[in-house]
Amino acid sequence: MEKYWLYNATSNPLLFHSILTMSFWTTIPWLHINGKPAPYPVLNERAIRATAWTMMLIWFITFVLVYTTRDYGYIYPTVIAFWIQFFISVVWWPTRAPFSILGRWMVHKQKPDYVWAIQKRFAWGLWLAMATAMLIVTAWYGITWIIPFAICMTCLFFMWMESALGICVWCKIYYGLISLWRIQEPEYKPACPGGACEVNFNR
Repeated sequence: MEKYWLYNATSNPLLFHSILTMSFWTTIPWLHINGKPAPYPVLNERAIRATAWTMMLIWFITFVLVYTTRDYGYIYPTVIAFWIQFFISVVWWPTRAPFSILGRWMVHKQKPDYVWAIQKRFAWGLWLAMATAMLIVTAWYGITWIIPFAICMTCLFFMWMESALGICVWCKIYYGLISLWRIQEPEYKPACPGGACEVNFNR
């Protein structure tokens, strides 16, 4: 299995674009999706949705505990665990992140539904930013109401969208940026959850 570099990072000055191209993942040799070759990094969408559902459940329980007890100490272990999850997913290997291991085990008897990995990495990078913001707001500045509540509800809604409906909001934002900023298109049209790519690739 060989490393696959989806883009030429030097062709675009955008920092996040350059980071996304530094793939730590490997491709699956001879993989075809919907009858077309997929020589790019892929991830199992079923495992990702199971992971999102697990994290949504944990976040919902944390939210209920904080709301009923007014003890904001419940937030810290949950946010730290989520931060570790997204950090590992972005900078190392997504399938080795703790919640990803659990999600993959939950669907290990199901046939994998492979999707493009780069869009997920972009999404996890934004999740990592939100987890970092949550830590700074609650642990550093001690803010415990409006801002954390808004971040919490946004996380719950986005996780519900992905786990229940299969809609990755951050992924849609990524495709929107490709359209607006004319980021270099991949050689092959990548597989998206439900075939819902919003960008018309030339190839």
